[in-house]
Amino acid sequence: MSMSDLIPTGRTSLVKRGGLSLQVQTEYANRPYPRITTAVQQSGQVVQKIERNLDQPVTTVEEKNLVEAQIRRQHAEVLAIIDHGPEAFVAAMPVATPEKPAPATVEERLLRIPGRHRLFRLDNEGNFVDADLSTEFKRNFAAVFKSLRELIEIFIQVPGAGLTRESGVYEIERNALYLLSTGTEMYVFHIEHPDYLIDYEKALSAALAAL
Repeated sequence: MSMSDLIPTGRTSLVKRGGLSLQVQTEYANRPYPRITTAVQQSGQVVQKIERNLDQPVTTVEEKNLVEAQIRRQHAEVLAIIDHGPEAFVAAMPVATPEKPAPATVEERLLRIPGRHRLFRLDNEGNFVDADLSTEFKRNFAAVFKSLRELIEIFIQVPGAGLTRESGVYEIERNALYLLSTGTEMYVFHIEHPDYLIDYEKALSAALAAL
């Protein structure tokens, strides 16, 4: 399945009330950040824009279906507002200026990588920040768990305040298990169902490079 197959279907309506004609269009976009936007146009000019940010871009069919439901709901809400008074809607409401979203965290960027995966977070000494995740990792990756403290030494300590390491990506098992360093903390990225069309090492490096 290509990424184009995961683009949610938008909605378009033409509203005519007396001498007023408005075109209402609601659609999804993932750049520069994922969002649903409803644009209201009069004679080809945008007179109102309603924008709702999404937590993450669409990467699965299930997420596509959920976003399409949100598109239908937002489109219907705007049509209802116009139906109650199209002239007032156009005259009284200025075009909205979307707020700039907060930068995505490293975990958010990593979890946006396509495919089914798990993320285990560690400190720079190799200690899991969650005891339950430590138990789960030890159970599923016993050999790696035993050598984890040696593996993290691949990322050399950087002089300065606190324990800081070089950032980067280390491939433990191709298309399955990767060790990541952000400089101030570590992650183990486990791919449960890999997409062999994706270069995971490149995708993980790109996620860290955005820091």
